[in-house]
Amino acid sequence: MYIRLNAPDIVCKSCANAITNALGKLDGVQQVTVDIATKMVDVQFEEDKVTVQAILQRLDDAGFPAMVAS
Repeated sequence: MYIRLNAPDIVCKSCANAITNALGKLDGVQQVTVDIATKMVDVQFEEDKVTVQAILQRLDDAGFPAMVAS
């Protein structure tokens, strides 16, 4: 499954690395792509192993609150 998230607190490459590292530790997350310019995070994951809510919570815990992009 694929989800796009808006994380407005992304301002630099260190932010992108922190997000990639935080989400990469979740079982079931397959790929994370962070676009600093648009403040978007694309996550490919296995929905039978991890939920969207768990992904959002992990981002919040890492200091990057996000919401599902419409």
